[in-house]
Amino acid sequence: MRTLIANELRKIRRERFVWAVLVLNVVPFAMVVVNHVVNGGDPTLEGLYFTFHNQYTMVLPLVVCATVAACFHTEFRNGTYFEWLTCGRSKPALWAAKLTVACCLVVVLAAVNHVGLVLFFLAENPDAGLLRMSAAYWLLVGVSIASVALLCALLTLLTRNVVIVNVFGIGLTVATLVFMAADFSYLIPTCFAYRLSVGMIVPDAAYPDLGLALAVGWSVTALFLLLPLLANLLVITRRRYLR
Repeated sequence: MRTLIANELRKIRRERFVWAVLVLNVVPFAMVVVNHVVNGGDPTLEGLYFTFHNQYTMVLPLVVCATVAACFHTEFRNGTYFEWLTCGRSKPALWAAKLTVACCLVVVLAAVNHVGLVLFFLAENPDAGLLRMSAAYWLLVGVSIASVALLCALLTLLTRNVVIVNVFGIGLTVATLVFMAADFSYLIPTCFAYRLSVGMIVPDAAYPDLGLALAVGWSVTALFLLLPLLANLLVITRRRYLR
């Protein structure tokens, strides 16, 4: 598995998409910091970080979709998809290595923001509650990656088109923005990730019935993991699809 992951890392080192996604990833943090420098304000979790949290929620699904789609589409663009799957290694292992690298890349991009946030609050407001901020941030990132990455991988394998996958990411972002404030938003994993994590910062933004939200939200999120996982493995191992 280490060899497969190392091979995937060598592939993406030559890809320019990494820099484009990095820019997209840091835009919310840069906007919040610039706004604070220009307009001032109290750098608190309830104020400044809450604003960043909202803005990053709009960007994160796009970052996941763009990264996963680009990693999988490399084989289609280079015309090496068939050779990739018939290199003598387990097809699920090949697929898992590519998905692992894509998700780790998103985590690294998210870590750039986290380091920036920690340094900013240490400089401006060290008593803001960095542990609470970190927990909320990584809860948002973790649930979003888990619930979106598998869908993006499946769409890329089925459509072989990164534009379609990125349009899906835009649609998911719009749906998140529309329904994130609804009491039933736990039915959409990205909305669930937002409300669950933002409630750690602003309790008034949490679900009114937290027990129901947790039970249904985690169940729906688990389905968004299990069903796309099975579909991915089915697609990647179907002989007819390889032809």
